[in-house]
Amino acid sequence: MKPLNMIKKAIFNARFHRINKHYATDPVIGQRAKIQREGKDPVEVILYFPKEQKNAPVFVQIHGGAWVGMDAVDDDRYCQRLSEELGAFVVNVNYKRLYDKSFPYPQEEVVDTVKWLKKNAEQLGIDPDRIVLSGGSAGGHLTAGSAILLAKEDIPIAGQIMEVPFLDFTGSIPIDFPEGNKLYDMMFSLYPPEIPLDSEVLSPAAKITEETLEKLSPAVVIVCGKDPLHPQGERYAQLLREHGKLVDLRKYEEGYHGFGTDKAEEMPLQNKLREDCFRYKADMARRLYGMCEYRKDMV
Repeated sequence: MKPLNMIKKAIFNARFHRINKHYATDPVIGQRAKIQREGKDPVEVILYFPKEQKNAPVFVQIHGGAWVGMDAVDDDRYCQRLSEELGAFVVNVNYKRLYDKSFPYPQEEVVDTVKWLKKNAEQLGIDPDRIVLSGGSAGGHLTAGSAILLAKEDIPIAGQIMEVPFLDFTGSIPIDFPEGNKLYDMMFSLYPPEIPLDSEVLSPAAKITEETLEKLSPAVVIVCGKDPLHPQGERYAQLLREHGKLVDLRKYEEGYHGFGTDKAEEMPLQNKLREDCFRYKADMARRLYGMCEYRKDMV
């Protein structure tokens, strides 16, 4: 790495760690835990237990934040609500951000979390086959990449739900985000990934292979009409549909990225869309769990 980039990296690392420092001690509704891994750092998670913890479905939540910001703590109330709504064991993954570990480290953390769930299913009181991965924005990107890695290892899951996901670092799918390339160039000059940016794990909407698509778990894609990333989500949904892997594509035409808004007068609409999206995701999770049960009955 060039000396100037080393200095920039040190500055960014210090800044990110200072900004995110409070997350480690913030109070949470769920239970903080660490999933131990041989030869690797543990995966930090927050767990949410259903009232009936017997053969419970599992919902793995992967937070957003452009791979460098936010924390599992930000999804704490959301995950507790999901657990209550679905009667599910929810695992809120606090993956390493890029300033600590670059790609594909966070995707591998999710994969190892799924392996841990399957290995300890009886002790946890869960159904090892009914595991759904889900995340929004950067979390949607990690959901897609993790599902691909699981498919490559022939590890089945019930499905994946991607909300406003980023899915292409190749630039082949146009987005209305002019400063995006500059941001990514800076990010990966400081935190270079260990696999190419045009790999199917990092750019699935542009580079996923036919072989992987055939093995992939069923998917739900959610996009927003006012989100610059929606062409990527729609392109991936098209590929999934062509291979019989798309369960549903939901587009909120008036929604912003993450249902955020810069205009205060529009907030009630975004809040309404956000609530509708929560209900939709819960319904889709139930559908994925049900499809999994159907497949097991057919075997």
